[in-house]
Amino acid sequence: MVGIPVILFAVWYGGLPLSTVILILTVLGIYEMSRLWERMGVHVWLPGALTGGTLYVAAAHFGNGNLSMSAMFVALVIGIFYLLTVYPSFNFIDLAGTFFTSLYTGWLLTHLISLRQLADGFHYVLLVLAATWGTDTLAYFIGTRFGKHKMAPVISPNKSLEGALGGLAGSLIAAVVIGLLNPHMSFIHYLVIGLLTGIFGQAGDLVESAFKRLAAVKDSSKVIPGHGGVLDRFDSMYWTAPIVYYYLVILVAK
Repeated sequence: MVGIPVILFAVWYGGLPLSTVILILTVLGIYEMSRLWERMGVHVWLPGALTGGTLYVAAAHFGNGNLSMSAMFVALVIGIFYLLTVYPSFNFIDLAGTFFTSLYTGWLLTHLISLRQLADGFHYVLLVLAATWGTDTLAYFIGTRFGKHKMAPVISPNKSLEGALGGLAGSLIAAVVIGLLNPHMSFIHYLVIGLLTGIFGQAGDLVESAFKRLAAVKDSSKVIPGHGGVLDRFDSMYWTAPIVYYYLVILVAK
């Protein structure tokens, strides 16, 4: 009730408010993922991960793809120099965990900024949000009510094939509704985006479940009372925002 209006305002306004929200989510996500890595015996260098995440948000804010690639290079170079300085207390596995943390929690989510900067960007971000939330909502209710066949019992025992199909239906319904209310492209694109969001959103959910299982925790943090952490709430969005962005850039957006 508190978070959704803030996110919707930031998406509507775009620009600095949206980039600020994404930066806050990135910082919180980095802290959460570093905690998960620590429980798995990998030491994340927080200053390096935070620097990388901040660079990715800044690159997306200024709308420069080359700058984004440069940010990745700079983040990696900083990590390598730190490794050479303090080795062996910080090793190559720690470096990989640090770099991955900034990429996963920072770079992936900055695609929401890139989406907003497209022509009709507000509509596209709303489409991603609605389809992703539709996936999560219907997957939960269908899975809870009708779930019998386990989808990935080792990673997430409570997730079922019935729930996955429900999630796919939820994303398709949400995408179709958005397309019918305010069409900005051919209707077939709404169906494809609904399908992609349903698949990749649930894949992102499973990835985060795998992380938590390896770290032996239930939630990534307690920052959102009753809901867990940023990783718990945005696990699907980490995957859906990039896949929809590249789909639009390659096949739809001019």
